[in-house]
Amino acid sequence: MIPYGWTWIPDFGIQHGGVNAAPSNVYLKEDELLAGDQLILYIQAQITLLKRTFQDPIIAGPAPSQFPGAEDCAMLMLKHQPMNQVSVVQVQHYVRANRWIGIVTLTTLESEVLKVRPDFEQFLKMLRIAPEEPAPTATIPSPYTDR
Repeated sequence: MIPYGWTWIPDFGIQHGGVNAAPSNVYLKEDELLAGDQLILYIQAQITLLKRTFQDPIIAGPAPSQFPGAEDCAMLMLKHQPMNQVSVVQVQHYVRANRWIGIVTLTTLESEVLKVRPDFEQFLKMLRIAPEEPAPTATIPSPYTDR
């Protein structure tokens, strides 16, 4: 169930917007480890990208976190001022199962963090890692079976 006041956006996540207010977003993304099984190396690469993307970002973490079914998970917080000198906060949860990585990112104005964080936490508790689907197997019909 999506938190009250939030809207599901297919292929994105959820969004909350009020009258005359900038929207808050929770973006869902998947990725894959290219080498090894260490989530920290993936997050360090993401931090490098964040530092190149945003001017003077303030980054906290990564800090260990918990997620059902995950082999490893961590939380990262980022604060930056992209436009109109308004502070934007991103709370990113990275979840690893095998080589799969799930990323759940809350993006909101700093002034809205305390208002939307409980909804974000509620939404996080509803998320689950879907089991991997088995690879399809090819069957070759036997010429000796009755048709």
